[in-house]
Amino acid sequence: MTIDPFDEGLHHRHIVPYDPAYAEVFSLVQEYARGRIEGVELVHIGSTAVAGLRGKPMVDITAITARENLREEQKAFERAGFHRRPVWVDKDEKPYVCGSVLHGGRRFNVNIHICHRGDPVHKDSLAFIDILERRPDLRRRYEEAKDRAHAVDPADPQVYNREKEAVIREIEAQIPKASKT
Repeated sequence: MTIDPFDEGLHHRHIVPYDPAYAEVFSLVQEYARGRIEGVELVHIGSTAVAGLRGKPMVDITAITARENLREEQKAFERAGFHRRPVWVDKDEKPYVCGSVLHGGRRFNVNIHICHRGDPVHKDSLAFIDILERRPDLRRRYEEAKDRAHAVDPADPQVYNREKEAVIREIEAQIPKASKT
């Protein structure tokens, strides 16, 4: 497997049905990273981690590290072939790398958010997935919000995320309840 540049094509921004290939792509990236980056645990997050949930055909991942300096971990990912893009989510407290991979004759974009264990990027993402798996009503509302956001501006991820914000907050409000069960 090779890590290619992130594909900026709009076809990667359409809302599409869930595809089991997402789990396969995650496994491929996980195995690839395991052989090149020491001491990092990859966890599949985002819409593609929820079986049956419609969303953008991108595989979102958290990379959990014990390394103190997250930017140093980011450099390890860059040495392994991933790259940075000028995006608003690439911050010192949550560095970001990306790439794309070919699988089954199709190209899949991959986003990796680097964090420490227990960081909200890690912990809250898992709780968010759990809620969506258990609550079909919220899953449906989230899909509807994605459709509306895509209709507003399919090309700008910041606009897309802002348009989903109210439903995301509603789901996140369930996190304390979910973590107690």
